Amino acid sequence: MKKWILGAALLGLALPLGAQELPQPSPISTVDQRVGLTDFSITYSRPAVRGRDIFGELVPFNEVWRTGANACVKFSASTDFTMNGISAGAGEYALFTIPGPDTWTIILSTQTNLWGSTGYTEENDVLRVKAPVIAGDFDENFTMSFKSVNTEGGKLVLEWSNIEVEVDLGVDSDGESGKNVAKALADAKRAYRNAANYYSGQGDHEKALATIEIALQLDPDYWYTNWVKAKILYASGNTRAGLKQGKKAMSMGAPDSYRARYEKEMEGWK
Repeated sequence: MKKWILGAALLGLALPLGAQELPQPSPISTVDQRVGLTDFSITYSRPAVRGRDIFGELVPFNEVWRTGANACVKFSASTDFTMNGISAGAGEYALFTIPGPDTWTIILSTQTNLWGSTGYTEENDVLRVKAPVIAGDFDENFTMSFKSVNTEGGKLVLEWSNIEVEVDLGVDSDGESGKNVAKALADAKRAYRNAANYYSGQGDHEKALATIEIALQLDPDYWYTNWVKAKILYASGNTRAGLKQGKKAMSMGAPDSYRARYEKEMEGWK
């Protein structure tokens, strides 16, 4: 009976302890950095030297390392990018390394849910790049950071103990800017076209025609924008101009299903 009471008491003491949050020897850290128009993010754990010999001892040479402590490093990019000139797509990766006395191998892998490097397989690698070891100032805690950032790229830097390793990151800011401009123009022409339709439906044909002309300046060769102008002309009472504009729109690549429907609609305008 006394043993049961003692066991229950110990169990009662153990339950709240499991829910307590305690300081971690390798605290987690997240580093976010915008490079050009690309958002990079790294989530990793930061072990400390604590008087130990690190590389070649605690961290063996020529073996896959989790790169820090605890769970594998999460590395993400919002757009396509390059690492030491090798291309990778936008997305989230696990970052592993193979330290050596003079050169490290940096690895991006699709195995993002590993605890450390347990279960790592090379077949899931997205890329591998080499990086030289540089003698650096002493760092008590393992550190990952971004340096030398500009609109076209920067450096991913790994530092611990008295060594430093860095790899080049590249981004296509011009290409991403071009995509953003194209999207903005597409959104603008759609907005002006919708506004022109609205004004026409409200009977304000003058404003509708002025607005559709702005849409056509942004998008002169799209058949549907030209068709909207035809409908506005017809609604304003200018049937002849509406028919002429409608025929022009149908000749500009309207899909067969739309062309048949709209040509039938125009027959009712005569």
